[in-house]
Amino acid sequence: MRDAHPVDKAAVIPRPGSIGARSKAWQRQFAECVILPFLGASLPWPLAWRILQWLANGSRFFGVETARAQLVAVREGFAGDADAWATWHRLTRIVDQVDPALSWLRSDRWMDRHLIVDGDPLPAGPCIFVGFHYGTGFWSLRHLKRNGHRVSFISAPVDANQCPGRPLRLAFMRWRMKRVEEAGGAPVIYVGGGRNRIQTALREGISVLGMVDVPQPSTSRVAVEFLGGKAWFPDGLLRVAVSENVPLFAYLARLDPQTGARQLQLTRLPAKREQALRALAAMLESAVRNESAAWHLWADWPLFVKGRSAH
Repeated sequence: MRDAHPVDKAAVIPRPGSIGARSKAWQRQFAECVILPFLGASLPWPLAWRILQWLANGSRFFGVETARAQLVAVREGFAGDADAWATWHRLTRIVDQVDPALSWLRSDRWMDRHLIVDGDPLPAGPCIFVGFHYGTGFWSLRHLKRNGHRVSFISAPVDANQCPGRPLRLAFMRWRMKRVEEAGGAPVIYVGGGRNRIQTALREGISVLGMVDVPQPSTSRVAVEFLGGKAWFPDGLLRVAVSENVPLFAYLARLDPQTGARQLQLTRLPAKREQALRALAAMLESAVRNESAAWHLWADWPLFVKGRSAH
């Protein structure tokens, strides 16, 4: 398989613990957590976009992550042109890394020029927004806040266990969470006893935004049809929407391949939990089949997808 569909050379790294490995780890952290955000935020977007496209053609940025994702996508038949697939996957990750810095430094006028929003109108009052680890969704927070929805983002705790031995990446992740709070206009809600905090936020008029394609175990997971088999998605947010009687919206973020503009689709979901979860799975499946390289979670495929038949 590797001969027929070569993966990124960056997947081959020095022996862990060696001086060369430590040096490369620091170089990667600096390149991805400092250089990329600086480049993306300091230049006019048309020029930044061209530079980021050029950088995505190499394997210096997110090479290991891209190689792991590419290997699974190729194996599962979702990456016909493995090289082009890897380039787009890497570019998606690069822009996702740049967007917090852009949002921090750019005005709503920048957002008006580079964010295209379509879909169902937003109601007044708090909502629950459910999305996916797909595309580049950071600007959804800015858009929602601008349109009257302060948003608390739901996140796993950010601690050293997520990136052991990579202090610069940890610092960037914590910095990113601060930008998330600024963009959404409300505190981040960290998982682990978060249901009460979600309910409190909604009752205070604050909307909540989280992901549904989460491979980690949760208190409630439901099997739904996904990509020719079954996938187990958490339905906790959907349960809260029902219990609190608030509207439920899906959001899907894409990246325009020509201009790099962010495209945000908002879709009001059925009020019933089972129907809403099926609609979310169908939405993600359609997006993955349309542009599989934009999904961030290919490397986690075995954790939440089981029994998929050939497609």
